[in-house]
Amino acid sequence: LSNPISSSSDHFGDPCYLCRCFVYYTDRDVAVPTRPYAMAADGYDTTEDRCLATCRRDERCRAAVYGMVGGRKVFTCEFYEKIDSRKSPVYSPFVNIYIKRASCPLKDDHFESVLMIDADDSSLKRRVKHEKQAYRRNPFEG
Repeated sequence: LSNPISSSSDHFGDPCYLCRCFVYYTDRDVAVPTRPYAMAADGYDTTEDRCLATCRRDERCRAAVYGMVGGRKVFTCEFYEKIDSRKSPVYSPFVNIYIKRASCPLKDDHFESVLMIDADDSSLKRRVKHEKQAYRRNPFEG
């Protein structure tokens, strides 16, 4: 048996250790126009557990989004102060929402924090594009 704490993690390759500290929705993203307050400086070098550990340590973070977004960035890790529960989560393949639980007994000190930067418009642009595609008319239907 491999220990998820000591083994090296990669993108969705190892079981998520800190996921138990969050309510999470697979294949879901935050609805437009909610904007993250911060994001990982380099999403490609970020793992799911490192993203979640950073959210747990940050007082402002109430939810994190981690997933494969394609393009030049490939992966994203975004941090949100709040999510509109009436509009979110919305379907988006390969992206997951993690909402922080009030308490969790798991330790996260063995995960390095992600370098956070102020969020740019790339998250909003990505989600607008996905929402347009989701509501696009199917040309094969009558």
